[in-house]
Amino acid sequence: MSHVPKFGFSAFLKLINANPIPQKRLVRERYRPSTGGYDFHKSLRQRVQRIAFENLAFEDALASTAEIGKKAERESALKGLRQFSQWRQQNPGTLSFCDGFLFSSPKGLFKVQFTSNFLTELNGRRTAVHLWNTRQTLSAGLVNASLCMVANRHPLEGRPDDFAVLSLQDGRLFRWSDANRETAVFGERLLQALDLEFAIARLEFGLPEVVEGDVPDSPTP
Repeated sequence: MSHVPKFGFSAFLKLINANPIPQKRLVRERYRPSTGGYDFHKSLRQRVQRIAFENLAFEDALASTAEIGKKAERESALKGLRQFSQWRQQNPGTLSFCDGFLFSSPKGLFKVQFTSNFLTELNGRRTAVHLWNTRQTLSAGLVNASLCMVANRHPLEGRPDDFAVLSLQDGRLFRWSDANRETAVFGERLLQALDLEFAIARLEFGLPEVVEGDVPDSPTP
């Protein structure tokens, strides 16, 4: 069985928003032995889920961050929760669960797991929202292109009306519905270019060709 990298959606956004040299490094890191690493944003996601689905009060969620041992992680979770609270004040609709789904690159050299943190109605559309809380700057064009990838590959049955990324760094909301045909085409070309980078990396590491049925590694969120 050959090695097929798998990205969580935040890790994928980090990859495509990286400059060329760091991007090549991130691709090649996917083929090096790994023990899984530490999920820096798990504490934030858990608290948002409890707010969304267990009616945890924002004040209690903020207070609970005192339990986070690492200072940088604690401060990141606090900032993210405060930004999420501001967004909820402006968008108080009901939050519900939404299944994620996995899609492959055109040549099957990597896979991306899109997981929304919640589903809510925005501008009359049932929107699956993925939260971003990494310091790396996001390009609206690249994020919208990624959301086009998701929308174009999501099974039609049960598909949300819209897909979005909410940045808890600055409050920006990126939506698939704001993209146009050119953005969708750009997204497909981007996937093809990444496939080429992964193919080059496979050659460098002496890995065999990917065959149908290969199981991807566990994703980084």
